[in-house]
Amino acid sequence: MRHPAQWKVELVNGLVQEIEQSPVTALVSIKGIRNSQLQKIRRELRGDAHIRVVRKRLLLKALEKAKQKNIKDLEKFAGGQIAVVTTKEFPTKLYSILESKKQKAAARGGEIADHDIIIPEMATNFPPGPMISEFQKAGLQTAIDKGKIVIKKETLYVKKGEPIPKDKAKILEKLEIMPVTVGLDIIGAYSDGVIFNRDAIAITQEMVLNDLVKAFSQARNIALDAMFLVKEIVPDLIVKARISAEALALETGTVDESNVELFILKAIREATALNQAISGEAEETPKAEEAKSEPKEEAKGNDEDKASEGLSALFG
Repeated sequence: MRHPAQWKVELVNGLVQEIEQSPVTALVSIKGIRNSQLQKIRRELRGDAHIRVVRKRLLLKALEKAKQKNIKDLEKFAGGQIAVVTTKEFPTKLYSILESKKQKAAARGGEIADHDIIIPEMATNFPPGPMISEFQKAGLQTAIDKGKIVIKKETLYVKKGEPIPKDKAKILEKLEIMPVTVGLDIIGAYSDGVIFNRDAIAITQEMVLNDLVKAFSQARNIALDAMFLVKEIVPDLIVKARISAEALALETGTVDESNVELFILKAIREATALNQAISGEAEETPKAEEAKSEPKEEAKGNDEDKASEGLSALFG
């Protein structure tokens, strides 16, 4: 029977010890992350979490040997390029910490664009030369300005959901456009006998509070529409009842000391409207009289003409 290498046995035993001594064990994807970035995250998390990159087979062996309840169920998340994170932080807190450590990086080619990658109008640091043909071959409109190559028109370079070709990744890097977000992505976690998937871990306190506020607002509106009497809507019902009562009083002419101001304001509005209507009629009256007087003057002129013609005929 072939025995495993001693270094593998020691690695598995060390991992089992870490898992058993930590309240929380999480599996994270390290796909696409650079070694320098991984080391930087390790340094920043020192004292709060320990990160160990392991092979899937050795991880499964460690989960099998660990004595914690249900810890073996974590193996369903053990796929792809992964690392084990052991920590005292609750899974949701660990998720927030790791999300805050993510950073933008240059594309290598082959990554799936998580958003539309756009090259804007911009001045580059490249002098006229071979780079002009490279940019033009990539579909970019260029010009020369002040001795530098300029991108003349904004261009949608890679659509969301499409892979980033290697040749386009090189152009993006030369333009110092970092389209890729890299970091550690939690894919599953164990805490106190419970296995959490990424969707559950990604629920933050702010999301819960926002959902509660939204649910309360919706329930309040339903209660108002249905006239379902609960203390939360009593102030709104009182306001609504007052508005209805005031409208009914104005319609029926019911005056008392509580609504006399409304009738005064109504009277002012009606008086103002009446005054404007009267003023408008007064302006139109002179025009009407002028229009009536013009035909009379014309008729008078016609009579005078007829009289002149009669006298001429009489005296030859």
